[in-house]
Amino acid sequence: MKRIHIVGVSPRTGTTLMTEAIKTCFDIDYYTTHEDQLFTRAPGNPEIYLTKCPRDIMIVGPSLKVDPNLYVICMIRDPRDIVCSKHKKDPDRYWASLKYWKTYSKVVRSLADHPRFIPVYYESFVSDPDEVQTMISEKIPFLKQKIRFSEYHEAATVSDSSEEALRGVRPIKPVSVGKWKSHKPRVAGQLQQHGAITRDLINFGYETNDEWLNELRGIKPDLSPSHYSEYMTFMDKQILKFGRNLEAARRIIELLIRRRIRITHPKKWFR
Repeated sequence: MKRIHIVGVSPRTGTTLMTEAIKTCFDIDYYTTHEDQLFTRAPGNPEIYLTKCPRDIMIVGPSLKVDPNLYVICMIRDPRDIVCSKHKKDPDRYWASLKYWKTYSKVVRSLADHPRFIPVYYESFVSDPDEVQTMISEKIPFLKQKIRFSEYHEAATVSDSSEEALRGVRPIKPVSVGKWKSHKPRVAGQLQQHGAITRDLINFGYETNDEWLNELRGIKPDLSPSHYSEYMTFMDKQILKFGRNLEAARRIIELLIRRRIRITHPKKWFR
């Protein structure tokens, strides 16, 4: 069984849209209608299993090393746009803070050279979806294309949770790129609380210098809380990392015995 798992550098990076586009535009045997972590297994014996869980960026590394059937697509998005994104579940508050970017983006650099780790910039995806689809096809050669990403909205049937996150099925367009410029107080507030991101913006190709900070001069920071808690605790980080080596070991055993090992959700282990 081939497994395609979609992760991200934060919530609100386009993982849901990418998942829906792949299941609509390629032949996928089995996919789930909600977030499923890497440790989940598909029922039956599908040839291609598609899942997504943004936070699994923290645990996929060891499994990529040992499982040749695992492919990971990582969605990358301008952190300024990430922190200015809202969700239909809580439309009056920004969804996520910079805490996720500060933690998750570091992992991207450590996995960037792995042939089955596929970074996809959200901005490229929504600006030229067909080019990104071609790149994914080259990186994941067993995928069989049905329609183009640019035609996704004509054929998509999305789950209720996906429709809520996407705010409906629409053509893939770059309408939210650069949205942070209309939410400057939010960006200023996030920098005040979480620290500078200019080096990251340069490393990921979003800026070439720190002149973008001129946009925030004289802006009063918005320090209102996000939907999720503002900071990552030590325990949060440990939970995110928990089980990554155990999952890799499980995959080695599965490859040797040629059968899947089912386990319960890690949260249930402590109940």
